[in-house]
Amino acid sequence: AKTLAIKCLGLALSTGAGMSLGKEGPLVHVACCWANILSNFTVKYSHHEGKRREMLSAAAAAGVSTAFGAPLGGVLFSYEEVS
Repeated sequence: AKTLAIKCLGLALSTGAGMSLGKEGPLVHVACCWANILSNFTVKYSHHEGKRREMLSAAAAAGVSTAFGAPLGGVLFSYEEVS
C-alpha cells in the first residue's frame, strides 16, 4: 500500500510538472498494485496463486490500455505475456 501511495504521488507530480518522464511503466505498476491489494480481500484470490496471477495479468493489461489509450493493445499485451 505504501508503494502504491508513493507511486501515485510521484506520477501525479511528475506528469503535472511537465517532466519528460514516461508514464507507461508507472501506470502498469499502479494497476498491478491495486490488483494485489484488492486480491487480498477475497478468499478466491488470496489463497489461489493461479487466480492471483490472472488478476495481475488483467491489471497489467488495464495499465497498458490506460497508458497508451489502446484497449486492444492492452488485451494483446496480456495475451502475449500469458502465452
